[in-house]
Amino acid sequence: MSRVFSEFGIKLVPMKLGDFKSIRMREHQFIIASVRDIRSFVNYNKLLKRYLNYMLRQGSVTLFEFSSFSIVHDDSILKTKRVFQERLPVSMFRMADLIGQNMFSKLVTNSSRWPGGRRAKLPEY
Repeated sequence: MSRVFSEFGIKLVPMKLGDFKSIRMREHQFIIASVRDIRSFVNYNKLLKRYLNYMLRQGSVTLFEFSSFSIVHDDSILKTKRVFQERLPVSMFRMADLIGQNMFSKLVTNSSRWPGGRRAKLPEY
């Protein structure tokens, strides 16, 4: 899997459930979740309840979910286009293409944003 993604310039870092406790999100991150069997489905639901739902509401991550199960998310999270769901089986090149397009569009829209913020205004009395 990492060989296919490295052709597109994407580095994969494998993480476990306990690693999400100590992670600090300083910038927007992309998470790829592949749920193939019942055991990984149970672990993924734990991860969703403990960490990922909070990170998705905060807007600090974009989740790419490849699963053969039906995973339920909040409607508010799905409306913000932070979760992309695909059914397994899917080819690695299709997976890399979807992730690469989304990462590129996210980087292009963030690079065109003004870095100085908004101009301060005095309150009117």
